[in-house]
Amino acid sequence: MTKAILAEQIQRLYARFLDKDNPSDVIDLREIIPLINQSINKVLKVQVADSFKAGMVDIPKCNLIEYNYPVTADAGNDRSFVSLTIIPLELPMNMGIWSIAPTTGAMTPYIPIPAQDVLVFQGANLSYLEGKTGYYVQGKRIYFTKNITTTGNGSVSTVKVNLLVSDLGVLLDSDTLPISPEVESAIIDDVLQTISNGRVSQAELASKQQ
Repeated sequence: MTKAILAEQIQRLYARFLDKDNPSDVIDLREIIPLINQSINKVLKVQVADSFKAGMVDIPKCNLIEYNYPVTADAGNDRSFVSLTIIPLELPMNMGIWSIAPTTGAMTPYIPIPAQDVLVFQGANLSYLEGKTGYYVQGKRIYFTKNITTTGNGSVSTVKVNLLVSDLGVLLDSDTLPISPEVESAIIDDVLQTISNGRVSQAELASKQQ
Protein backbone atom coordinates (compact mmCIF):
# COMPACT_ATOMS: atom_id res chain seq x y z
CA MET A 1 0.00 0.00 0.00
CA THR A 2 1.26 3.50 -0.88
CA LYS A 3 0.14 6.96 0.19
CA ALA A 4 -1.16 7.62 -3.33
CA ILE A 5 -3.37 4.50 -3.28
CA LEU A 6 -4.63 5.32 0.22
CA ALA A 7 -5.43 8.89 -0.85
CA GLU A 8 -7.42 7.74 -3.88
CA GLN A 9 -9.35 5.26 -1.75
CA ILE A 10 -10.18 7.96 0.81
CA GLN A 11 -11.21 10.33 -1.99
CA ARG A 12 -13.65 7.76 -3.39
CA LEU A 13 -15.06 6.81 0.02
CA TYR A 14 -15.66 10.44 0.94
CA ALA A 15 -17.47 11.17 -2.30
CA ARG A 16 -19.54 7.99 -2.07
CA PHE A 17 -20.61 7.96 1.57
CA LEU A 18 -19.75 11.05 3.60
CA ASP A 19 -20.67 13.69 1.06
CA LYS A 20 -23.44 11.96 -0.86
CA ASP A 21 -25.55 15.14 -0.86
CA ASN A 22 -22.79 17.00 -2.72
CA PRO A 23 -21.26 14.43 -5.08
CA SER A 24 -19.51 17.14 -7.05
CA ASP A 25 -17.46 18.11 -4.01
CA VAL A 26 -14.17 16.36 -4.82
CA ILE A 27 -11.28 16.62 -2.37
CA ASP A 28 -7.93 17.38 -3.94
CA LEU A 29 -5.40 14.61 -3.36
CA ARG A 30 -2.95 17.30 -2.30
CA GLU A 31 -5.20 17.90 0.71
CA ILE A 32 -5.40 14.24 1.60
CA ILE A 33 -1.69 13.31 1.51
CA PRO A 34 -0.68 15.60 4.45
CA LEU A 35 -3.63 14.26 6.45
CA ILE A 36 -2.42 10.71 5.79
CA ASN A 37 1.05 11.61 7.08
CA GLN A 38 -0.42 13.11 10.25
CA SER A 39 -2.77 10.19 10.78
CA ILE A 40 -0.04 7.57 10.37
CA ASN A 41 1.99 9.31 13.07
CA LYS A 42 -0.98 9.47 15.43
CA VAL A 43 -2.20 5.90 14.86
CA LEU A 44 1.26 4.34 15.18
CA LYS A 45 2.06 6.29 18.34
CA VAL A 46 -1.21 5.21 19.97
CA GLN A 47 -0.64 1.61 18.86
CA VAL A 48 2.87 1.49 20.30
CA ALA A 49 1.84 3.25 23.53
CA ASP A 50 -1.01 0.75 24.01
CA SER A 51 1.38 -2.16 23.57
CA PHE A 52 3.67 -0.70 26.23
CA LYS A 53 0.75 -0.34 28.64
CA ALA A 54 -0.08 -4.00 28.06
CA GLY A 55 3.48 -4.94 28.98
CA MET A 56 4.59 -5.72 25.43
CA VAL A 57 7.64 -4.18 23.78
CA ASP A 58 7.72 -6.15 20.53
CA ILE A 59 7.08 -3.81 17.61
CA PRO A 60 5.76 -5.18 14.31
CA LYS A 61 8.64 -4.97 11.89
CA CYS A 62 6.37 -3.36 9.28
CA ASN A 63 6.28 -0.28 11.53
CA LEU A 64 10.07 0.13 11.51
CA ILE A 65 12.14 1.91 8.90
CA GLU A 66 15.87 1.33 8.54
CA TYR A 67 18.26 4.17 7.74
CA ASN A 68 21.99 4.24 7.09
CA TYR A 69 23.73 7.14 8.82
CA PRO A 70 27.36 8.26 8.53
CA VAL A 71 29.32 8.37 11.77
CA THR A 72 31.17 11.54 12.75
CA ALA A 73 34.13 11.47 15.12
CA ASP A 74 34.15 13.70 18.19
CA ALA A 75 37.75 12.92 19.03
CA GLY A 76 38.11 15.69 21.60
CA ASN A 77 35.51 13.95 23.78
CA ASP A 78 36.59 10.40 22.87
CA ARG A 79 33.22 9.62 21.32
CA SER A 80 31.39 9.73 17.99
CA PHE A 81 27.88 10.50 16.85
CA VAL A 82 25.27 10.37 14.10
CA SER A 83 22.87 13.19 13.28
CA LEU A 84 19.27 12.14 12.75
CA THR A 85 17.50 13.48 9.68
CA ILE A 86 14.28 11.69 10.67
CA ILE A 87 12.73 12.26 14.10
CA PRO A 88 11.46 9.05 15.74
CA LEU A 89 8.35 8.71 17.84
CA GLU A 90 8.72 10.02 21.39
CA LEU A 91 8.41 6.91 23.52
CA PRO A 92 9.56 5.84 26.99
CA MET A 93 13.27 4.99 27.25
CA ASN A 94 13.89 6.44 23.76
CA MET A 95 12.39 3.30 22.21
CA GLY A 96 11.55 5.30 19.09
CA ILE A 97 15.17 4.44 18.28
CA TRP A 98 14.67 0.68 18.09
CA SER A 99 18.20 -0.50 17.33
CA ILE A 100 21.60 0.65 16.09
CA ALA A 101 24.33 -1.57 14.67
CA PRO A 102 27.30 -1.29 12.31
CA THR A 103 26.28 -1.73 8.67
CA THR A 104 28.60 -4.73 8.53
CA GLY A 105 27.60 -6.14 11.92
CA ALA A 106 23.83 -6.34 12.24
CA MET A 107 24.14 -9.06 14.93
CA THR A 108 26.30 -6.88 17.20
CA PRO A 109 24.04 -3.93 18.07
CA TYR A 110 25.10 -1.09 20.32
CA ILE A 111 23.60 -0.84 23.80
CA PRO A 112 21.14 1.96 24.68
CA ILE A 113 21.86 3.81 27.92
CA PRO A 114 20.06 6.71 29.62
CA ALA A 115 21.64 10.06 28.78
CA GLN A 116 21.58 11.03 32.46
CA ASP A 117 23.95 8.16 33.30
CA VAL A 118 26.56 9.66 31.01
CA LEU A 119 26.03 13.13 32.46
CA VAL A 120 26.25 11.91 36.06
CA PHE A 121 29.35 9.78 35.50
CA GLN A 122 30.75 12.18 32.89
CA GLY A 123 31.35 9.18 30.67
CA ALA A 124 34.06 7.83 32.99
CA ASN A 125 32.28 5.01 34.81
CA LEU A 126 30.07 2.93 32.56
CA SER A 127 31.45 -0.41 33.73
CA TYR A 128 28.10 -2.14 33.27
CA LEU A 129 28.68 -2.00 29.51
CA GLU A 130 31.44 -4.62 30.06
CA GLY A 131 33.64 -3.17 27.36
CA LYS A 132 30.85 -2.88 24.80
CA THR A 133 29.78 0.33 23.11
CA GLY A 134 26.70 2.15 24.30
CA TYR A 135 24.75 5.03 22.85
CA TYR A 136 22.59 7.80 24.24
CA VAL A 137 20.37 10.44 22.71
CA GLN A 138 20.72 14.19 23.00
CA GLY A 139 18.43 16.24 20.78
CA LYS A 140 18.83 15.17 17.17
CA ARG A 141 22.12 13.40 17.77
CA ILE A 142 22.92 9.88 18.89
CA TYR A 143 26.24 9.74 20.74
CA PHE A 144 28.34 6.60 21.14
CA THR A 145 30.37 6.03 24.30
CA LYS A 146 33.43 5.37 22.16
CA ASN A 147 34.88 6.87 19.02
CA ILE A 148 33.80 3.96 16.83
CA THR A 149 35.51 5.47 13.78
CA THR A 150 38.97 4.52 15.12
CA THR A 151 40.74 1.30 14.23
CA GLY A 152 40.70 0.07 17.82
CA ASN A 153 36.92 0.47 18.00
CA GLY A 154 35.99 -1.11 14.70
CA SER A 155 36.65 1.61 12.09
CA VAL A 156 32.90 2.07 11.71
CA SER A 157 31.95 4.69 9.12
CA THR A 158 28.20 4.05 8.86
CA VAL A 159 25.57 2.48 11.09
CA LYS A 160 22.11 1.03 10.52
CA VAL A 161 19.48 2.75 12.64
CA ASN A 162 15.98 1.27 12.93
CA LEU A 163 13.47 3.98 13.82
CA LEU A 164 9.82 4.09 14.69
CA VAL A 165 9.42 7.25 12.69
CA SER A 166 7.19 10.20 13.39
CA ASP A 167 7.58 11.81 9.99
CA LEU A 168 6.60 9.60 7.06
CA GLY A 169 6.41 12.70 4.88
CA VAL A 170 9.92 11.82 3.71
CA LEU A 171 8.51 8.87 1.77
CA LEU A 172 7.40 9.40 -1.79
CA ASP A 173 3.69 9.00 -2.53
CA SER A 174 4.60 5.91 -4.57
CA ASP A 175 6.75 4.28 -1.84
CA THR A 176 5.36 1.29 0.01
CA LEU A 177 4.25 2.32 3.48
CA PRO A 178 5.76 0.37 6.41
CA ILE A 179 2.38 -0.27 8.00
CA SER A 180 0.21 -3.31 8.56
CA PRO A 181 -3.29 -3.80 7.03
CA GLU A 182 -5.08 -3.07 10.31
CA VAL A 183 -3.22 0.22 10.56
CA GLU A 184 -4.30 1.10 7.00
CA SER A 185 -7.95 0.74 8.04
CA ALA A 186 -7.46 2.92 11.12
CA ILE A 187 -5.76 5.59 9.01
CA ILE A 188 -8.59 5.65 6.46
CA ASP A 189 -11.19 6.02 9.22
CA ASP A 190 -9.17 8.74 10.95
CA VAL A 191 -8.60 10.79 7.79
CA LEU A 192 -12.25 10.51 6.75
CA GLN A 193 -13.32 11.71 10.19
CA THR A 194 -10.90 14.65 10.00
CA ILE A 195 -12.12 15.64 6.53
CA SER A 196 -15.75 15.31 7.58
CA ASN A 197 -15.21 17.48 10.67
CA GLY A 198 -13.35 20.07 8.63
CA ARG A 199 -16.06 20.31 5.98
CA VAL A 200 -18.76 20.70 8.64
CA SER A 201 -16.77 23.46 10.33
CA GLN A 202 -16.33 25.31 7.05
CA ALA A 203 -20.07 25.02 6.31
CA GLU A 204 -20.92 26.39 9.76
CA LEU A 205 -18.49 29.26 9.27
CA ALA A 206 -20.01 30.10 5.89
CA SER A 207 -23.55 30.09 7.30
CA LYS A 208 -22.56 32.50 10.09
CA GLN A 209 -21.01 34.90 7.59
CA GLN A 210 -24.23 35.10 5.55
